Amino acid sequence: MHKMMVLAKAASGRTEELARWYDEQHMKDLLAVPGFVSAERHNVIPVKRADGIPEWDFMLVYEIAGDDPFTVLRTMGGLMGTEKMPVSDALESSQTLSLVGLSQSRQEKAA
Repeated sequence: MHKMMVLAKAASGRTEELARWYDEQHMKDLLAVPGFVSAERHNVIPVKRADGIPEWDFMLVYEIAGDDPFTVLRTMGGLMGTEKMPVSDALESSQTLSLVGLSQSRQEKAA
């Protein structure tokens, strides 16, 4: 299972609107794309900040199944901004950071 993490910033004064869009629209649209299996939205609480880094409002974590997450991401990219996956203008897209983690190993705490 691969992970995609997105750090997102809302336009000034539109944090609640962006949260609603993620919860009510975007995560559902994304989960309709074959390969995406889960979506979570978290509020960002900075622990340590570097100069020049945006003050992100949300961290989104998506799980992607399969051997090739980039095929899934290309499908998603083709849908972004269409009626199947509209993008909210409450999102400061120039302040967004997206990362993909390719699964290498996993350990779980013993029960």
